[in-house]
Amino acid sequence: MEKKKVVYRRHDRNQIPLLPPEIRKNTFKEYALGLGHTAAKDESFRCILCKKPPCQEHQGKYGCPVYGDINLWIEQIQNNNLVEALRILRAKNPFPSVCGRVCPQDRLCESTCVLTFKDNGQAVNIGGLERFVGDSIRMSGIDWKDPQEPPTGKKVAVVGAGPAGLSAAYFLAKKGHSVVVFEALPFVGGVMRYGIPKARLDREVLDWEISLIEKLGVEIKTGIKVGKDISLNELRKQFDAVFLGVGSGRGKKMGIPGEDLKGVYTAISFLMKVNVDYVDDMLAPDVDIEVPRNKRVAVIGGGFTAADCMYTSIRLGNETHLIYRRTRETSSARQEEWDHLMEEGAFLHWLTQPVEVVGNEKGEVIGLKCVKMELVPDEKGGRPKPVEIPGSEHIIECDAVIMAVGQADNPLAYKDLENLRIDKWNNLSTVDKKFRTNVEGIFAGGDVVNGGDTVVVAIRHGRDAAESIHEYLMTKEWKYGEDE
Repeated sequence: MEKKKVVYRRHDRNQIPLLPPEIRKNTFKEYALGLGHTAAKDESFRCILCKKPPCQEHQGKYGCPVYGDINLWIEQIQNNNLVEALRILRAKNPFPSVCGRVCPQDRLCESTCVLTFKDNGQAVNIGGLERFVGDSIRMSGIDWKDPQEPPTGKKVAVVGAGPAGLSAAYFLAKKGHSVVVFEALPFVGGVMRYGIPKARLDREVLDWEISLIEKLGVEIKTGIKVGKDISLNELRKQFDAVFLGVGSGRGKKMGIPGEDLKGVYTAISFLMKVNVDYVDDMLAPDVDIEVPRNKRVAVIGGGFTAADCMYTSIRLGNETHLIYRRTRETSSARQEEWDHLMEEGAFLHWLTQPVEVVGNEKGEVIGLKCVKMELVPDEKGGRPKPVEIPGSEHIIECDAVIMAVGQADNPLAYKDLENLRIDKWNNLSTVDKKFRTNVEGIFAGGDVVNGGDTVVVAIRHGRDAAESIHEYLMTKEWKYGEDE
C-alpha cells in the first residue's frame, strides 16, 4: 500500500490560546491555556521530522540547550503515543512542562526550524507541543516513574533546589546514587517558584515535576543554609561528592540617587513577596516590602525578570510602566511578552534611562527622573551603545520602583572553603568543561557559574554535571582542567 504523502504547511501555525486581556490582568491563573489534543496533533504534523534537526543542535545562543530529541518526541505525538513522547523528553530534561511554558523558544529551538527558511514560514510550535505532552500525562493520572539503575552505594549532596540542583539530583538518582538536596529557603524550585509568576507557570505543574524527582528517592531538606547551618567541609566529609547549584540570585539596585527611598525594591524582593509571601535577606536586600496595590509602579529592565514584574504588578491593580534604556528589539525577553503586556494596559518606555528616584519630604517615592537615549553603533562592531540625548530629562510619576537590573553574587555556601578558586564576581565561572571546581569532589553549575541565564541552561548544567559526578564516583579520577 502506497504511503500517503503528508503536506507540510509553513504558515498556519497553531498558536496557544490566551485568556482575553480584560480577564487575565485580573487573575494570577495561567493566561496561556495550552494546545488542545486536536490542535497539538495538527501542529505535530507540521514538523517534517528532520534527520539532522537544527532545532536541537545548540550552537552559541541558538537551538535547544539540552539537545532534546525534538524530532523523536514530536513523531510520537503524530503516533498518538504521548507516554513515549514524555519518556524521550525526560531522558534529557526533568522539567519539560516547565520549559514548555518559560523557555524563550523563539530565539532557541524555534529560531532554527526549517519551516522558517522559505517563504517567511512559521516555526513549529515546539514549546506548545512540549507543554502539551507533559500536561497530558500529568492530567491523565498516570503513575509516572522514571527508569533507574541499581543502587551504587555512593552519596551526593546537592546544594540548592533550583533548576540546576534539581536537574543534577534527578540524573544522579537515575544513575543509582543516593542524593540529598539542601535548600536554604523554606520552599523548593528556586527561581521557578519565587521568581516566575503563577500567571506564567501554574504551581501544580511545577510541583508535579518536582514530585517525580522525589519519587526516585531524592531527599530534599529545606531551611538549611550551607555555609551557616552546616559547612561545605562537613558535607564533603559526609558525602562522596557535592554539587553547588546555589544560583546567583541576590537582588541588586542601580546605584542612582534616591534608590534607598521607601518604595524602591529589587525584582527578587518584590517577586518573592508576591509569589511565596516570604523574603529572605540572603537574596533580598530589602526584606520589609509593602506590596504596591492600585498604585503607579515603574519597573526598570528589559529581560524576562522585568516582564515577570510587569505581569505581577498589573495583576495587583497597578498602573505599570516599563523603563528600558535600549529598544524593544534588543531586549532579552520574548517579543510576544511585550505584546501581551501592552494588551493588558502596560506603558512601555523604550530608549529611556533612569537617573534618579524622586521622593517627597516623607521619604516616599513620587517619581522617576529619566533621560531619553539613542543607540550608537559600536566602532568595534559590538552591540550598539545607548547614549544620552542632551536636554531630554523628564519625570515619570510613580509610587514604587522595582529594579530588574541583574543579579549579584551569593557566595554563602562556599565562601569559607579553603583554596576554592572563584572569579572577581564571587561566582564559580572557574569550573572546567565538566563542571569541576579546582577542589576535588566539588562540582558547580547554573547561575553560580554563568552569572544568570535561562532555566533551561541551568537544567543542562545540572544534567551535564551529574554525568561528570557519576564518572568521578565510578573512577575516583580527578582531572580538573585537563579536558579544556
